[in-house]
Amino acid sequence: MIQIVPVVVLKHVVRAPHPDVFRAWTDPLLIMRWLAPGASVMEVAETDLRVGGAFLLRRRDPDGASHSVTGHYEEIRRGHSLHQTWTYEGPNPLLRIGETLIHVDLLSVGDRATEITLTHRRIVSADVRNAYREDWRSCFSKLQAALA
Repeated sequence: MIQIVPVVVLKHVVRAPHPDVFRAWTDPLLIMRWLAPGASVMEVAETDLRVGGAFLLRRRDPDGASHSVTGHYEEIRRGHSLHQTWTYEGPNPLLRIGETLIHVDLLSVGDRATEITLTHRRIVSADVRNAYREDWRSCFSKLQAALA
């Protein structure tokens, strides 16, 4: 029997050159401006941008709940792509599924636009996939303003 494992794949176009979009994924000051879904606010963003380097993201919801994501970089093509692990720790039991994988691929679209393809793997169920899909879409809605 073939088992189909849910995966999140999203494409999003940002009006910014791909080196700037890459920095938005890797520069803690830029990460603080957009990589928290909904009304959450990023409180801590730490990155060690090298293969094997670790990162820490900590955000707080309006109700005070704290959520953290940790991981390490598996592949870095500066300005073009990132492959990293992603482990959620926080009050949402749906997302406490262990280590998942994020691939971010950037493609120039015209002179000043970049298409982001985000692939989030090792998702254990459709419910988790749907939760992550909504969180990523919410973050992407903040990204353009962060790059302005």
